[in-house]
Amino acid sequence: MQKTALVPYAHLPRAHHDRHVLTSTADVFGAAHWLLAERAPQPGGDVLPFNALVVSVDPGGNVELTELSAVRARWPHLDRLPDGGFVVAASRARRYEDADQVQVFDALGRETSSFSVGDAIEHLLVDESGHIWVGHFDENPAGIRRWSATGRLAWTSDGAPIPGLFDCYALNVSGTAAWACPYTASHSSRCAPTAVTGP
Repeated sequence: MQKTALVPYAHLPRAHHDRHVLTSTADVFGAAHWLLAERAPQPGGDVLPFNALVVSVDPGGNVELTELSAVRARWPHLDRLPDGGFVVAASRARRYEDADQVQVFDALGRETSSFSVGDAIEHLLVDESGHIWVGHFDENPAGIRRWSATGRLAWTSDGAPIPGLFDCYALNVSGTAAWACPYTASHSSRCAPTAVTGP
């Protein structure tokens, strides 16, 4: 068996080590982003809106800071939009806060819209054209769906040749296409990469 050594892709700049890392990601253009808060979320109860800092490091090592106002996600997912804005989504959605599950921020960190994509988000990624791809874990058998940055459902895996998709183990985007390793009834416990491209 061939062994592959893993190496760090990017490092959070030392100046920000005093903050709590809520989540991190590498976007489709190769930049790394960390969503930071003053403190870790407390167990139980509702999350009061809080200000957060996104620290971005591009492939050349340049650092950019973006302050986001009134973030509401307890266990967030984060990705960057092509226009420099950000998407922050709560992985769990409660009925009374569905409209606030996904927050879209402009490049200055101001919220411009919010909408719901459904409970149990496992993965959230933005492609080169600004579409938001969402894969769910097994508590929401919605499969994989693609949304616009304004919350319009643009594509679902229901019409794709992926029978019985129950759990999205892995999801990645390249250009305007997405690749996934889903759990399906026909694949049992195997995970085979599947291209999931919408029109």
